[in-house]
Amino acid sequence: MIIDSDVRALGELVGSENVSTRVADLEAHAIDESWFKPHPADVIVWPSSTEQVSAVVRYAYENDLPIVPWSGGSSLEGNPVPIHGGILLAMYRMKSILELREQDLQVVVQPGIIYDDLNAQLGKKGLFFPPAPGSSDVATIGGMVSNNSSGMRAVKYGVTRNYVLKLRVVLADGTVITTGSNAKKTASGYDLLGLFVGSEGTLGVVTEVTLRLVGLPEKIAAVVASFESLREATGVVYDSISGGLDPSAIEILDTATIQATNQQQKLSLRETPTLFVEFHGNEAAIDEQLEYLREICEDHACLNFEQATTTDTRIKLWTARKEARESIKNAHPGATLISGDVCVPMSKFADMVDFVHDLGEKEGLIIYAFGHAGDGNLHTEAIVHREVSGEYEHALEATAAIVNHCLEIGGTSTGEHGVGLGKRQFMQREHGASLDIMRTIKKALDPKGILNPGKIFPEE
Repeated sequence: MIIDSDVRALGELVGSENVSTRVADLEAHAIDESWFKPHPADVIVWPSSTEQVSAVVRYAYENDLPIVPWSGGSSLEGNPVPIHGGILLAMYRMKSILELREQDLQVVVQPGIIYDDLNAQLGKKGLFFPPAPGSSDVATIGGMVSNNSSGMRAVKYGVTRNYVLKLRVVLADGTVITTGSNAKKTASGYDLLGLFVGSEGTLGVVTEVTLRLVGLPEKIAAVVASFESLREATGVVYDSISGGLDPSAIEILDTATIQATNQQQKLSLRETPTLFVEFHGNEAAIDEQLEYLREICEDHACLNFEQATTTDTRIKLWTARKEARESIKNAHPGATLISGDVCVPMSKFADMVDFVHDLGEKEGLIIYAFGHAGDGNLHTEAIVHREVSGEYEHALEATAAIVNHCLEIGGTSTGEHGVGLGKRQFMQREHGASLDIMRTIKKALDPKGILNPGKIFPEE
């Protein structure tokens, strides 16, 4: 429990103006975008440098205080929720580009910089950082590293881990280390870099990130294709990838998601299962791929194949896809959305979608299905009215059934949202004895268990 002397001590470390116990500040950092119960910290601290982070973490270690890093608060699994109170490290004021090395295609940033803001600056140099989370307008690079985020472009460009070259990390006792290098590859020692990416702030606090960049594509083309059934749409995904097409994104939205999107985004898309596909490259290569995609779609009884002919149209369409969850949320005012984020082998994607729809019908629940079809990542949203007795618990059971079915067919409980609070219960089943190794690593790096406690590991 934080007491007045702790607050004063923290103020001496970072400046009293950067420490708050105001109820409004605590409540603003008590819950992310997930469906869990809010849990306020005891105190909020806004550091401005690695040195300040180190000093605050060291103080927490010496006084056995929980400490939780907080980035943009856009996560969906309760990842940064301070369920044991303590100190919340609000990292979003550390948002500078520290160095841009154009010739190396690298940038060094602080963790609080927002994804869209970073790419806006990189775009002026003809560069970009490809992983594109749906919450790109609020997601920070530190949060993306902590959750190993990906998004719509993962099918072509991969995930955040593929672009992290080097990290500066504050360990549980305040020690500052650097892991990784500026070289594009290394075979030197254990992969500590990969260990911290995706660790959700449970092993250390990231204060500096060196990212690999790529050049902006010469041309971007987008297609919207609608189908009679989800089976036909998912068939296109499989045939496209196995047939050698190289889309930068290939997204699937079920009929209900399209209906919500039309309603909320003022669009007039055909209200049937729909694919959004995007290509990056030169004009000749894109034209060839578009024609091949059209042939594949026609083989699967495509109802409509429409290319976005202008940049504005393409941006409007992809904004609609990015805002799919928000559209669903707005279509059900007052309801709670219980999110799912499973990922399965490509050959099982259609079966996974069918399972979700059959489950919703069987259980009498509204469950939306959409996601990154190109890499087998399916998002679900179960609609819950908490005032209806038993509905919340019913939807949680249905979401658990989706995860368990995913694990049965060789998938993973989370493709990009992370474990946080929501997926802890599945970790033992998914990892078996490997989970004990994870616990050993956690104990070695955080012997007092102060870093983001209660996350990733099942409750004991």
